[in-house]
Order: sequence, then C-alpha cells, then structure tokens
Amino acid sequence: MTEPVGSGGENYMHGHHPVVVDEHARRSAERNAAYLLPQLRPGMSLLDIGCGPGSITAGLANAVAPGRTVGVDSSRAAVERAVADAESAGLANIEYKTADAYGLPFSDGSFDVAHMHQLLQHLSDPALAVQEALRVLAPGGVFGVTEVDWGTAAFWPRTPETDRFLAIYNAVARKNGGDPEMGRRLRSLLEPLGLDRFEVRASVWSFGDAGATGQWGDLWSARIQESNIATTATDAGIATAEELIEIAATLRAWGRTPGAFFTLTHGEALAWK
Repeated sequence: MTEPVGSGGENYMHGHHPVVVDEHARRSAERNAAYLLPQLRPGMSLLDIGCGPGSITAGLANAVAPGRTVGVDSSRAAVERAVADAESAGLANIEYKTADAYGLPFSDGSFDVAHMHQLLQHLSDPALAVQEALRVLAPGGVFGVTEVDWGTAAFWPRTPETDRFLAIYNAVARKNGGDPEMGRRLRSLLEPLGLDRFEVRASVWSFGDAGATGQWGDLWSARIQESNIATTATDAGIATAEELIEIAATLRAWGRTPGAFFTLTHGEALAWK
C-alpha cells in the first residue's frame, strides 16, 4: 500500500515500512543538516517540512531552543513516531502535526527558518512546495533544502545487478511522479523566485569501509524487497519479484565484498527571503 506525501493522490515511493522509518530515525541534524546549523540561533522559530520520524527535527530544535520548532509530515505513522521520540527525549520546544507540503496550516511569515530534507524528489510539483515553504517564512528568514541526485550514484565493484538496481530505482521514482535527480535542480527552482539571495552547493555520502558498505547493502537489499519500491516495481511491470530477490542478494553480497565502495551526491541550498 502506498502512502501520501503531497496532495492530489501523490505517494511516498519508499512508504513507511519499518525498514524505511528505522533508517530515517538514524539521521541527525549534525550529519544531514550540517550546512543549515550555522544559520540557527537560540529563540528562532523553525518549521521542518517532511520531517518523517523527527530525528533531524530534534537536532534542529536543540539548535533554536527555546524557540518553537514544528515538524510536519503527511504520514500519521511517522508523526506518531516523532511525537513518541520527542517525549522520550524530553524536548519541550517541539511539536508535530500531520500536514500537506502543498498547503501548510500556518499563516504567512510564521517562521524564521524552514527546512526540507529529501522531500522535493518525491513530489510532482516541487516548485509549488518550495513556494509554500517560502510563504510561511518571515522576511529575512532562511530556507534550507537537501535533495539527492541518484544520477551520481556509483558502485564498486560495478555489476549488471548494481546497474539494474539503479535503473529500477530511477524507474520507480519517475513512475511515482518524482525526480530521482532533484539535487541538481535546486538552483533552477530557487532562481526565479526573487529571493534576497541563495547559495547552492553539494555534499557527498560515501561508504568506504566494511561496516558502512555492509549496512548500505543490507538496507537496500531490504528496501528493494519490502518497501513501496518493491510494490510499485512489480505492479508497474518494472521488475519481477524474482528479479528483486536476485538483486537483493547481490546487494547484500556487494556490501561484504573487499574493496567495496559507494558514493552519492546531494544538492544543498540555503535561501534568504
């Protein structure tokens, strides 16, 4: 079953299977929003759009405390996980809501900071979501956004199965209405908006030791069989269940191959209203 990510019947291609949510819960502001942290000050108000289970949101909330932080996501299950984790951590300045990225339930200029991590790639109208984030941003506020570019993904050793995995992932993303190469489009989204200024850069995720490649191989071995990626791939005729099982086994084995390496580039942008 697919789950909503934006509006108009859009679906989150990964879904919220435990293998997906548990991995997202390992993300942190220090690792995944490091470009934004220097812009944050105590007392700022912050909105995290597409917050998932809230692990990045929590770090951002600490950076602006005692300022108000709100995390929003279209998935009720993800929001419930975020609420539970925030309560366990004793974060008093954070709240979570179920909301649509295309129609945020806040008035104009409500926040000093707006943040998105890996959301736009899943939307059929990313420009509208950016405009909505800027609408709720106060004059002088800062918008931070990170997006992957799967067109830069590189495996070593490279095999027909790793190539096929990337082809399946890209086909599923586009079938779902998104863009797996969104990271390279950030300047083109921001430039026409009349912003005070903006900066676009890139960061690289790399997996270059046995622990990192093993974890990455296991993660995608599970996702390609158990998440919405598998459902869409088989339902749309992009791949068969048998092929996905074979690719999953290859990814697991790749992660344990001596000398294995994987790298993936992300676009990162800061924009001031």
